[in-house]
Amino acid sequence: MIASKPAPERPGRRAAGVERTRGAIVAAGRECLIADGYHRLGLEAVADRAQVTRVTIYRQFGSRLGLLEAIAEDLSARSGIVHAMRQVAAASDAASAFRALVHELCRFWASDPGLLRRLVSLDAVDPDARDLIQRREDWTYRQVAATVERLAAEDRVLEPFDALTAAAVVSAVTSFQSCDEMARRTGIPLAELDTLLIAGLHAVIRLG
Repeated sequence: MIASKPAPERPGRRAAGVERTRGAIVAAGRECLIADGYHRLGLEAVADRAQVTRVTIYRQFGSRLGLLEAIAEDLSARSGIVHAMRQVAAASDAASAFRALVHELCRFWASDPGLLRRLVSLDAVDPDARDLIQRREDWTYRQVAATVERLAAEDRVLEPFDALTAAAVVSAVTSFQSCDEMARRTGIPLAELDTLLIAGLHAVIRLG
């Protein structure tokens, strides 16, 4: 009796398998990054946790930096921050957009603070990772600046500030580092800091 050949694997099933493997590696990489930091992020440990080989990680991501970028992209996807900022930009008036901006930033910071602490710390210690983190921080700043420009157009930026200096202050006050420190000192959860932040920015912008 001749054994029948196994049915060829369907392309859709193969692609789904690749995505599951990629997701498992990213999740394992996130856990290892939080536990050990980037400098001690060993691909062997990630491979063991994800139950894959190091070769698979290199094929998927190319390098440790490639894996780090995938972890950062996964954070953005899980939190929905890009879609949220599109909704902010679509708000009907500048004051509503600003309130939504601060709320969404706080929600984003609260989505995975352990990972965010590791990511923002890389800016000071690793030249290759610094560029990756800086690009994301620049993107966040652009969302802030665009919203502040709308406030300025409605004459809601208070003297002595202009759109540029107001955006710099708002960006600093609403940054993850500032919010994380404020949450630690006040005991207020990151996701609930928006009311306090907006109150503190009343010297810069007028919302009422």
